[in-house]
Amino acid sequence: MLEGKFLPNSSKKFSLHPYTHEVSRYRETPGKKRKVKQELTQVFTMSNEIIVKGNPNIPNIALTFDDGPGRVTPYILDVLRKYGVRATFFCLGCCIEKNIAAQNHDSKYITGSEIVKRANEEGHLIAVHSYDHRALPELTDEETLNKKLTRTKNIITDLIGKTPVYFRPPYGRTDDRVNKIVKALDLKIVLWSCRSADSSTEHGIILDGSLKYKYGPTDIYNNIMRNTENGSIILCHDGHSGTHDANFGIVSALDRAIPELQQKGFNFVTVDELLATGNYIIRD
Repeated sequence: MLEGKFLPNSSKKFSLHPYTHEVSRYRETPGKKRKVKQELTQVFTMSNEIIVKGNPNIPNIALTFDDGPGRVTPYILDVLRKYGVRATFFCLGCCIEKNIAAQNHDSKYITGSEIVKRANEEGHLIAVHSYDHRALPELTDEETLNKKLTRTKNIITDLIGKTPVYFRPPYGRTDDRVNKIVKALDLKIVLWSCRSADSSTEHGIILDGSLKYKYGPTDIYNNIMRNTENGSIILCHDGHSGTHDANFGIVSALDRAIPELQQKGFNFVTVDELLATGNYIIRD
């Protein structure tokens, strides 16, 4: 991974390819300098950048949640509200549309759309994670692929009155064909730099619904604390692969990690706020 930088007279950023290190030597000759800038601009327009981290020089970090809304989401929202933290939720269209998505604290069922509305009203950023959790590169039909993303984008737009800008592919998997469709839909791809590992299920030790999870609250907390640094995009889950199950250990892990990270001087921001400072990191 290499650091992206802004091009002159442009809000765009480019991926630093090996040959661009020659730029420093071209600065002595204005003509050569302009030539390299043109080449770099072309590199950017030919590809869709994949963001993995924010500005490494600023102590802003972004909590992100995939696969929801789900049964655990209201509890996550409670913790975020407790500490005045805003996060980003990469939602699955199928989970938003399901009639019964979660139980609230009164043991009454609420819908996925109600949860997303609440998250939006409390200042969280709502983003696209596809319609279901199928790995997009596995879809051979581009029309189907396009429909999954368009449908979810429209569901969110109709629900909260805001058009989502950011997208995270299921499993973080993408390819040139997917990137082309994502770019045509005016979506920006955001992955992560820090994994909470809350969704790991192999050799599970925690039973929640029909799923056994590998890591409990302490392990999740340790994963977050050990790997968070300036600009971190932290991957968490409020659903599991298109179901409403999730590891409830994330709730107590966040309840412990958030205030400690705040005490260390980190500021929790949404993905759009994280990227607004520029100088973010993209996957090469």
